[in-house]
Amino acid sequence: MVFGSEIGYSKHEDDVEQTPTNGTINGNAITQISDTGHDGSKVNETEEEREKWGSWLDFILACTGYAVGLGNVWRFPYLCHEYGGGAFLIPYLIMLFCCGLPLFFMELSLGQFASQGALTIWSICPLFTGIGYGMIIVSALVAIYYNVIIAWTVYYGIKSFSFPNLPWISCNNTWNTEFCFDEVLNTTRASARENESAAVRATEEFWNYKVHGLSDKPTIGEIGGINWHLLGCLAASWIVVGVCISKGVKSSGKVVYFTAVFPYVVLIILFFRGVTLPGARDGILYYVRPDEFQYILDAKTWYHATTQIFYSLGVSFGVLLTFSSYNKFHNNCYRDAIIVSLINCGTSIFAGFVIFSILGFMAHESGRSVKDVVDKGPGLAFIAYPEALARMPGSQFWSFLFFFMLFTLGLDSEFATMEMLITAVVDKLPQHLKKWKPLVTFGACFLGFLGGILMVTKSGLFIFTLTDTYAAGFSLIVIALTYSLIISYIYGLERFRKDIEAMIGFMPGIYWKVMWGGIITRRLSRGHRLILPGVIQVLLPLIIIGSFVFYTPAHYNEYVFPPAAEVCGWTMTLASFLVIPGYSVYAVIFKANQPSYIERLKFLTKPTKEWGPLLDKHRREAGYHVLTSTKNPTTNGATQVDRDDAHYFAYSQDIAL
Repeated sequence: MVFGSEIGYSKHEDDVEQTPTNGTINGNAITQISDTGHDGSKVNETEEEREKWGSWLDFILACTGYAVGLGNVWRFPYLCHEYGGGAFLIPYLIMLFCCGLPLFFMELSLGQFASQGALTIWSICPLFTGIGYGMIIVSALVAIYYNVIIAWTVYYGIKSFSFPNLPWISCNNTWNTEFCFDEVLNTTRASARENESAAVRATEEFWNYKVHGLSDKPTIGEIGGINWHLLGCLAASWIVVGVCISKGVKSSGKVVYFTAVFPYVVLIILFFRGVTLPGARDGILYYVRPDEFQYILDAKTWYHATTQIFYSLGVSFGVLLTFSSYNKFHNNCYRDAIIVSLINCGTSIFAGFVIFSILGFMAHESGRSVKDVVDKGPGLAFIAYPEALARMPGSQFWSFLFFFMLFTLGLDSEFATMEMLITAVVDKLPQHLKKWKPLVTFGACFLGFLGGILMVTKSGLFIFTLTDTYAAGFSLIVIALTYSLIISYIYGLERFRKDIEAMIGFMPGIYWKVMWGGIITRRLSRGHRLILPGVIQVLLPLIIIGSFVFYTPAHYNEYVFPPAAEVCGWTMTLASFLVIPGYSVYAVIFKANQPSYIERLKFLTKPTKEWGPLLDKHRREAGYHVLTSTKNPTTNGATQVDRDDAHYFAYSQDIAL
């Protein structure tokens, strides 16, 4: 199929003369484009340009900063040594190329082609606009609790300036119990020496009792008072986020030059410091040596490798759609997807060397094995690492450097998530209200701050854990599966590949077809054809099934959350998932006027006439009818306004296979 055949017009960008005017409308540049009409006459098109990245490097660093986050530093190393060391890398890399990279490229391509955010881009298939709302709900929940982690790093960074010793390595503090023990300063309490099984490390007591103010027998239902030190850090974190993204991608695109690059500087410094410490070799060998290949046959290994790839790359949050929507139409998103995906996974692997060299040193100093000094989740970043850093000469400097690195890792991911939410709201506003985007930005940050207050109360650590467990998991996988099916089978995989070709100059090859699905085999009997599913459509249902097979109720250490908390958790999950079929039902009833429901479904699964590239010059290149009003001068000096309102229907609906 030739996309330009319907209008018989295709003009390269270099053949169109562009002359910018001297003004702007609502902060967006207005471009006067001189072109030739269908009848050979000169016409002028006034088009509103969407905000763009300052440079290609801005976009790459923003995507890298979003993808490379806190999970690369502590979650990946934990999973790696928990499931066979180097053997874990085999399913990890397989899932990267079979699931993560194809979804990453699909989202970048979709957002760049239409120049729309996560909510308005579903004009490609209006029946499933609920996907955009699901992305917004997931991202909003994640943005709230993710900034709480950033607040923790702020607090630990401030406390790193304590002299002569770091506050979390001593048992001589008001928050310590009689079971406190510490091997750095040798300040073990008497009860800890008498009952070693009940002994608690000083770093753990600092985390539980000083940072979070937990009681002896805490429960999630006892909110208690507010931890004012964490509330102040949370407010500071949201102020930083609001200021940095106040001017959209023009401001956040510059900030990421620091927030995306600085963590690599710190990781490199910590790497060379770590490998020179006693015991570092044992930690690194534990990390890379594939001694237990039986883990490759364990379904849990594949499940965790898949979820790590999924969350690390950040697909299904809507952030990638938003970021790529600010790209120039002919940006090479194919190249960008490969670069960012490889940088992200390479960072995880490199961070493993950094972390395990430090843990090897900690094991050497304490006389334990590497496995025994590692805790999962927040415990690894805020219990084990602070203790390991406290054992180094110049511990205050290394501690501050480490937590400042975590702070910057969290910030650029938070920038990305908030930019997605703000863009989704602004894209839905009438044109004359878009100038209030800064107000929307600060309003969103204030609401995020209010939403995080519960997580800095006395039971806030439990509320945080519950949100972290249920906010983004099952829903993300369902969202990814849904939009991959829409693009491959409703919109049409061949049409989608043609759209990509219009942007980057070549069509994605057989690898992408196999991963995305919608491959049409040769004709069968009676003219029917068999459409094969892609690897994504096979893997993601298996992941969904696995999430139930390996499901365990949410818990923090030994405390298992009560059924009421589980109900709240699943409510968060269902809120971002059920909105997809819920909106579809609403659209069929209220958004279509066809007499039968079958005809309404057919109508709502076709792209709207607004679907396609933003600017008319790019619509012509991709074979889409132009929608911008054009003014043609007449003999009496008046102007005649014409508009091309032709539909460009879905390939899978109107073109015979």
